[in-house]
Amino acid sequence: MDLNEISEKTITALRHGDVKSFDKIYHTYYLYLCAIAVYYVRNRQVAAEIVNDVFVSFWQKRNQITYPVLPYLRRAIQNGSISYLRSSSYAERELIEEDALAFLENHILSSDNPLESLEASEMHEMILQKVNELPDRCRAIFKSHLYESKSYTEIAEEYGLSVTTVRVQMKIALEKLKDKLPGSHFIALLIFFL
Repeated sequence: MDLNEISEKTITALRHGDVKSFDKIYHTYYLYLCAIAVYYVRNRQVAAEIVNDVFVSFWQKRNQITYPVLPYLRRAIQNGSISYLRSSSYAERELIEEDALAFLENHILSSDNPLESLEASEMHEMILQKVNELPDRCRAIFKSHLYESKSYTEIAEEYGLSVTTVRVQMKIALEKLKDKLPGSHFIALLIFFL
């Protein structure tokens, strides 16, 4: 379905409690909203939970929903992602400073098109350049995890390595990038990496 396919008539029916209208909105925007959430939280399962929570709230507030609905849903996903990043307990949480979280929050709130803003940024170009300077195997493993969101187990199976080797290669990559990137760039990388 096309993202522009939801009509004002569908929103009116939703406000009157029409479950089929809700289902249509849900199925039209679910994958798109998951992609936005993944962009921020870098975890597919968490992203799906955020999207589902937004849709629960969306149904509960259906009487207040106005046309067009996509900007509302986008903002709700951004807010849900910020709430998750503020409240979640990352294993490496102590590595992320308050300034880095403030940077990410400002980035999310100022982004009209969250799926394209990072790719277009100068910071992304510098990070990608430094990632491409990593040794071959280290670079391939790091890119698989960061850009393709593959788990250590998936990467280990793909390259015929142990999970421990993948973990060591990821640690080497992060240590090399920490030395090569300015502090703010490395912190941003950690935020998107975690």
